[in-house]
Amino acid sequence: MRTLSTVLLLVASAAWSADVDETVRSSYGAFMQGRYEDSASGWRYLAGLSVSGPRPEANEALALREDGKYEAALPLWIKASILEGADGFIWNQRAWTALSLGRLSDARSGFEKALDRSASTATQAEAQLGMGLVALVDEKPRAALEPLRRAAIAGPYAIAAAAQLTAETALSVGDKQTALTYFRQALDVDALNLEALRGLMLLLDRIGDNRAAWRAARRLLALDPADLDALKVLKHNQGFVIGDADAASGARRLSRPVLDGESTSPSLPISKRSIRVGLYGAPDGRPATMTRCYIIANAPFKVTSTAYGTLRDNGRAFDQWEVEFRPETGVVEVRDAARNILFVAKQPFTFVPDSPRGSVLIKSAKISEPLGVDVGDREERGDVSVIPNPWGFRLVQDVALELYLYGVVSMALPEGSPPEAYKAQAVASRTAATWSVGHRPNTLEGFDVLDDTSLQRTIGLSGELRAAADGVDATASLVLAEDGQVARVAQHEDSGGITENGRESGESGMERLVSASDSVKPFAGWGTPLDLERFAREAPAEGLFSEAAPTPSPASLRWVRVIAAQKLRERVSRRKDIGALRRVRVASRTSTGRVTALEIIGSRGSFLCTGREEIASVLSPGSLRSTLFVLQPLYDGKDLTRLLIWGAGTGAGLGMPRAGAVGQAALGRSWKEVLMTYFPRCAVRDLDHAHEAAPSAKAGRGPHKRTLNFRRPKK
Repeated sequence: MRTLSTVLLLVASAAWSADVDETVRSSYGAFMQGRYEDSASGWRYLAGLSVSGPRPEANEALALREDGKYEAALPLWIKASILEGADGFIWNQRAWTALSLGRLSDARSGFEKALDRSASTATQAEAQLGMGLVALVDEKPRAALEPLRRAAIAGPYAIAAAAQLTAETALSVGDKQTALTYFRQALDVDALNLEALRGLMLLLDRIGDNRAAWRAARRLLALDPADLDALKVLKHNQGFVIGDADAASGARRLSRPVLDGESTSPSLPISKRSIRVGLYGAPDGRPATMTRCYIIANAPFKVTSTAYGTLRDNGRAFDQWEVEFRPETGVVEVRDAARNILFVAKQPFTFVPDSPRGSVLIKSAKISEPLGVDVGDREERGDVSVIPNPWGFRLVQDVALELYLYGVVSMALPEGSPPEAYKAQAVASRTAATWSVGHRPNTLEGFDVLDDTSLQRTIGLSGELRAAADGVDATASLVLAEDGQVARVAQHEDSGGITENGRESGESGMERLVSASDSVKPFAGWGTPLDLERFAREAPAEGLFSEAAPTPSPASLRWVRVIAAQKLRERVSRRKDIGALRRVRVASRTSTGRVTALEIIGSRGSFLCTGREEIASVLSPGSLRSTLFVLQPLYDGKDLTRLLIWGAGTGAGLGMPRAGAVGQAALGRSWKEVLMTYFPRCAVRDLDHAHEAAPSAKAGRGPHKRTLNFRRPKK
């Protein structure tokens, strides 16, 4: 029989354990909500209880670091590093803190110790990157080159950042050729490395490679239209670009249609629905306004108008017609190859090929505001309408839904993806397109979707793959449905390991999307700040679906960015002048670790960024891969000098990560299993037989309320 003292001891032990668990939960919760002092207090309390499990010293140090209290954090990192089991990761954090305080000798020895204790290449790469930055802060650029080179060798996720810093270092010692090589290497590995792109642009301008500098400036302005350096370089080098500026920038050019309008194979899918696609999607959420383009159909065609009926009925296959806006009269003129005027119009008109395999090639479009627009030629299936406005005209394609999906699914996945991945993508893309048809914006053009990345990108026939088309055909008319309605689904490139909870994302209309583990092994999330920090900085755990893909992308899965405080301040100043930057802190996160608010503190005030788009516009416009990241600021006294970002994944994290879908298919999962992983609340339904497969359907929200079986037949 247990004695009273034994019972009391057991009760006390259980109460102590419950107290520890509750303190860990509340301290972690406070950290995620940006209440760093409360979080630090909780970890301090656990350290006082001599709890070792959740490493209270390291977690308190992280909370203090996020709160900008480096002097208080460093002793805790020192203590954490001398405890049993301290690895290279802990030593790296100790070294970064010392570097932020200007203690270069301590930082250097800490990174060296991290190399000795490192069990992973990612931790070794971080240590080498840190040693390179120590040398740069110590104004010894030549000494920085070797550790930066080793950082790129040690781990694939640090290559782009190490190459960028190597290029900047080489430039500081006058080695322009090496700088060019490493800037280009950084961009080869990570095309969204904005800092490397800017460095390359400025260097090309400096050495007088005018056309290359102009192209780099155009590329940078497509990401950040307000970048002052890029605007200056573009203007300076504009005169050196002769002829077709878009062709000079590498825009896609097609000479004639490739689709055979008279062919009878392969057979076309039977599509009972059509979709209107706004072509040349622009950043303002509408088709770009153009002032001229050339049109070539692959079959005999006619031109019709809702207002006036048939305008021309003698169009011949492969004739080139010019469509041009005349600002002096406000009309659109259409001319033949000899520049004879065929007709003029102020009302919309449509090119209609007389073939089930009809296509229309749009060539050399002259767009009023080309920044952020894919200005390349495109051959589009179906009909193409020209819709005049007071400044020019816009183009809208009307095409069978299934044929539209050929191009979309082809662009969504890398070539060579498994067949089941193409099928899963086809159902997801069909669902997204069908939902959009039922919730189209009220615009003059009446388009359902754009052809840019705002929903799902397509460039027409030149982007189509046979394997993708087979995936579309195999899943014809199948969509994801929820509560008897076409579901609102989302896609992104790579989740980094876990998808986002729609309710926490702040994205309108995504509340019903749930967070899902993107891994063979269930991922339960994190229980401490240290867990989250390791997740973002270290190599991903084994079992991620994306790593099973035939061609995994390291830059999408994990990435590192090094941002100069000067450029960060310039972007903040577009919104508010807060003076010299002193601190950048995460103000709140979702349960999946994604940042929802970021506070930037300066000498004259502070600025709070909320939401994914605003955070990206400040940190890295058009090029921040995801908001699943952790920060490491570096200082010179009180002023911020650099901001290092360790991140995971690419995209908003909502819905289906395409890399994960490809990986699941490569592991042998069926397309239905792939979709149910990311959309567990949905069921697969047939649009053509909705009454048999779905319960009583309710009307969806939006200007066009429809049930599952709603779209007009394609004539």
